[in-house]
Parts: sequence; structure tokens; C-alpha cells
Amino acid sequence: MATTNGIHKSPALRHQPTFSSENIPSSEYQERIARIRDSIQAAGLAGLISFGDCWRGANVCYFTEFRPLDGVSDIANAIFFVGADTEPVLFVSKQCAAYASEVTTFNVCTFDEMQDGLQDFSKGRSGTLALAGEAYIPQNLYQRITAALGNMKLEPHPVLAEMKAIKTEREIALIRKASYLTDQAMEAIKETLADGQPHTERELALLADQRMLAGGAERTAYDSMVQSGPRSAFNLARPTDRVVQAGDLVMTDIGARYRGYCADGGRGFIYRSESAEQEKKDIVKAAAEAVEAGLNHGRPGMTASELNGFMQKALVKSGFEQYSSEARGHGTGHGTGMDPEEEAPWIGPGNKTVLKENMVFTLKATITVPGIGGLRTERIVRVTSSGLEALDVYPMELYW
Repeated sequence: MATTNGIHKSPALRHQPTFSSENIPSSEYQERIARIRDSIQAAGLAGLISFGDCWRGANVCYFTEFRPLDGVSDIANAIFFVGADTEPVLFVSKQCAAYASEVTTFNVCTFDEMQDGLQDFSKGRSGTLALAGEAYIPQNLYQRITAALGNMKLEPHPVLAEMKAIKTEREIALIRKASYLTDQAMEAIKETLADGQPHTERELALLADQRMLAGGAERTAYDSMVQSGPRSAFNLARPTDRVVQAGDLVMTDIGARYRGYCADGGRGFIYRSESAEQEKKDIVKAAAEAVEAGLNHGRPGMTASELNGFMQKALVKSGFEQYSSEARGHGTGHGTGMDPEEEAPWIGPGNKTVLKENMVFTLKATITVPGIGGLRTERIVRVTSSGLEALDVYPMELYW
């Protein structure tokens, strides 16, 4: 791919990717179950309890097509359980049991049956069960699980996060398609603004969503964000009825979900850049160059901390350190896949995770200057045998 001043100059859009088979087949789910059982045995664990909900489903959906439904009752939750020497079980709300059984290749039970099932497993056993999803499992569900385990311990463990971090070719193809749809969303915003008429943040976010859905996305990966002018200096915010003005910095954070896999895409641009002061153009360039530093230096075998160092150094050098959380050590990337943000790898200071081929994660640089504006430039990449490959292709320096 051609570069100018170190920045990838991709075509605005490429031809839509096509795949011979898009769905994850039941055989791949079975392979994942076999691999996680091998991994928990190798780690000296007695089993795995993995929690997922309707917003963060990867820890469960990694093993089944079932995804919990939004709600305030137990329909929003699911538990995947497998022992080192037992067959897996999916625990769901009794309201969802029939649906879950239809799309799951192993036994499905209700939450009402969970305590008895776990008690039967733990009877006469000791040892530790790994817990995935500890940051967001509801307290009452956690207490019901621990009460059923007898002498066994339940402890957070990265065994599943480490396995999810390395994607199969089918997974990468689906993330690539979700990335393509996200690129299309940015093009929809560009096309809309080209007419020179007034357009609000809310309108642009809706048009981006419509373009992704029309292209085949099952839904957005998360609520789309469009923030303009002084509001673009907010790190994260929902769109409003503010009309985008000439010379505005505009922050977008938009992603598509396609057949269970997500793209997490951040782009910023200057609208009618001829009206913008130089500082705004410097912000766009600095964020793009920081991500480019990660793309140029990333390779298998380095640690996540080492990769973060290249991007953090570029942000500090840009002069915007005090306005960038990544420059101040928050971290310059995160795993992505079935959830927009997955636990591994975290591209941040002190993270000793070794980057391996087919890990997929984002590289991101956020700069937000109060009173001026800001943006987040975020690119989805996979680790190849020799470096990093971008799965989204939309340009990072945008002056419209």
C-alpha cells in the first residue's frame, strides 16, 4: 500500500469482501470446546465458568450461536460451564431454553438447574475453577455459583481470554467484513456532508447506521458516536442535534456487527478544512502518525507493552501529551472480535503479553483539546507472520 509522509493512503473504499462460507460451523465450536478443555487441563484447573450477557457475549458466544437477549431479568445472562473431564453445559433463563437448545451443540439447562448441576460436579472434588467475565457478572449470580461449589475455589483466570485473542481464518474473515461495513459508514457521512447543507450529529450517526445495516450488518457493534466542534473534545459522548459547522473537528466512533463479529472503528475529520486553524490539522496528523507508528513497528514476538511504547512515544513527541489519555499511559489498543472490546491483548504499558500470529486488536490514538476539539483514530489489525495487517482500510487523515 502506498504511503505519503508515513501515512497509509488507502482508497476510500475497496470492493466488498466475499467469502465461500460466512457462518461459524458447528465443527469449529466443537474444536473450541476441545481446545479450552486442553487449556484448562494444562493450567491445572478443574474447569471453567464463563459469564456473558446481552452486551458482552463473547465469553459464551465463543462456544455457541446463542446470545442472551436485552432485559432486566435473567434473560440477559448466560453461563458456559465445562469441567476438565466433563461435557460442557450452557445455563440460561428458562424463558430462553428452547431457543438456546436449538442453536447449541451441547446440553442446555436453566438457571433453576444450575446449583444442582454445579453441586453434583463439585461433590468430592477440590481445586480451582477459572472464572471468565468476572468484571461484570451480577453479584447474585456469582453468589449462587460459589454457594454450589463446596470446597472448590472460583478465581478469575485469563485462560479463555488468551484463547479468544488468537482468531481463526473464519473469524478474521468476519471481522474483515464488519470492518468493510464500518468503512462504508464513514463514506456515508462523507457523501452526506458533501452537499454543503446543514447536518446534525444525530443525523450523521443515523445515516452511518443505516449504511451498515443496508450492507448486511446484523446491527451496530455499539451505539454510534458523532461529536462535532467543542463536543469533539469529549472522549466519549452520544450524538446531539448540534449542526456540524465549517472548520469543526468531528470525532466518530462507529462499528458494525456482522454475523457475531465486530469492528471497532474510530475516525476523526475536519469539515471544510480550509476554515480550520492549523492546530486542528495538527491534531488529525498527530493521531494518525501515532497509529502509523504502531503499524510500522508491530510484529509477532514483541510484547504488547513494547508495541504500546512506539505509539505512546509518537503521541508524546507530537506535543499533545497532556490532551491524550494514551500518551499518559491508558493504553493504545485492545482486543476485539465477538465483543468490540475483548480482554486480550491489552496494548498498554507493562503488559507482557507476547503478540502472536492471528491475534486481532485495535490500535488507537485519542487527542482531545478543550475548547478546540479532538478525535480518536483507531485501526483494526491482525498479527501476521511478519508484522501487522490492517483489516479496515479507510484513510486516517481526513479533511473534508
